[in-house]
Amino acid sequence: MIKAIFKTDDKDQFISLQVTGHAFAGEYGQDIVCAGVSAVVLSTVNNLTRMGNIEPIIEADEENGGYLYIELTNDLSIEQKSIAQTLFMSCYLAMSADIEANYSDFIRVSKITK
Repeated sequence: MIKAIFKTDDKDQFISLQVTGHAFAGEYGQDIVCAGVSAVVLSTVNNLTRMGNIEPIIEADEENGGYLYIELTNDLSIEQKSIAQTLFMSCYLAMSADIEANYSDFIRVSKITK
């Protein structure tokens, strides 16, 4: 199962995302849950850079897959923070209201306050 944990601060502002596990919703290369999660999360990471010139802290298990951690840094401008919050919210909604809502046997999405 894929677990996605979005962390927010006490003002409900996103600060990080951790995605772990594998969906096992289909054969390798045919797993639509994995593909959906990968597309949404990687688009978020790429768009942080493309749209906001933001370089988040990223940790990944590139050998085995199944682990990605993204954290926003504290040195963002007001405009960068706004872009980052919009992108994180979009990612959260796509994963919770779209993917998890339709494939809850394969993914759990949570939002916690740090």
